Amino acid sequence: MLRCSILTIFLASSLLAGAQDRKVVRENSQKTFPKTVAAGNYSGIAHLHDDIYAVVSDKSDSALYFNFRIQVNPKTGELEQVENLGFTERTDGTLNDGKFWQGQEKGFDHEAIVKVSDSTLVIASEGCCRLKEYPILPTSANAPKISYQQNLWESRWPSSDFYPNYNFESLAFDSVRQYLWTISESTLRKDGQPATPQNGLANQLRLMRYDWGKIKENRNKENNGKEDCSEQESSKKASRYMTAYAYQMDQPSTHKKADIYVMGVSELCALPDGQLLVLEREAFIPKIKIGAFCKCKLYLVNPLNSEEFAMKEKFSSDTPFLQKRLFAEWKTGLSLSKRSFANYEGMCLGPKLEDGSQVVILLSDSQDQYAGVLKDWFKTIVIRKE
Repeated sequence: MLRCSILTIFLASSLLAGAQDRKVVRENSQKTFPKTVAAGNYSGIAHLHDDIYAVVSDKSDSALYFNFRIQVNPKTGELEQVENLGFTERTDGTLNDGKFWQGQEKGFDHEAIVKVSDSTLVIASEGCCRLKEYPILPTSANAPKISYQQNLWESRWPSSDFYPNYNFESLAFDSVRQYLWTISESTLRKDGQPATPQNGLANQLRLMRYDWGKIKENRNKENNGKEDCSEQESSKKASRYMTAYAYQMDQPSTHKKADIYVMGVSELCALPDGQLLVLEREAFIPKIKIGAFCKCKLYLVNPLNSEEFAMKEKFSSDTPFLQKRLFAEWKTGLSLSKRSFANYEGMCLGPKLEDGSQVVILLSDSQDQYAGVLKDWFKTIVIRKE
């Protein structure tokens, strides 16, 4: 018994230490590629294969995602070339044949994307308050066809659970453990008010982990995603495979009045050892626009070695918030002489470098290069185990 207890303590200590064993090797400067990346509303990114990535737009009602080719320097991880290759799949999951097409459903506001198998993706729709699985279609009629599950998964939530434009913004997939991660961008309605410069609150969020392995095992029995059920019933079904954790953001860094202010978690990224990168983003835009800034903080958390926090539980002084370690932070802005403002919303793992370091790729949403001032910025951060 004593031996078992000692072993348990040792394993727990090892896992806890694992949360501290990574560091940032290099933070590369952001870059833009206007000749090969047209103005867009790019909001999420996932690695597909080789140097090809799937990128979603929060304004497209036709393209499910765009195929991007992203090339990085194998020694430094610095971006060398980014190119939008166009899209092959429509928002209804059918192949883009180049002909005019208009779908029945609109206002998706796709914010995040992850590859969950060789044949399917999951996309977060803020406009529809849902997470939905889609097939990965062949890039051409001559490409080999891939078979995929017909009854694809879907989880819908009532829009009343969220504040406007503050629901599903993030997705991450742990392919080793088959876990799908998501988190609301800001505080849920039932949990209080979202953070603003005036109230100075720290957003209290619920990090959610779906057991994708169990979802796949049971989808045939339940015909999950094909039944015509309400949002409440859909989210209740999905909750059977979901575990939640409490996450608290930093407080706003400013108390100035803003014309537009956004404070929330804009993306997650799963690491092979089960840890997560959490991107906290604070965007402040005054009425005159000059003086606007976007602060990004990248935190490392280890939820699998942390106490769970049920969805029905209320936040209190005793809430077991996840311990987080600041990994990297940067600030961009808009001034008379500088136009570096970048609202980073997408993040995924890129390639490994020659020395074994891991590249993390980030992209920003320029709002279609708003007013000709904003740009579609891309950035890489190189990390490795200490």
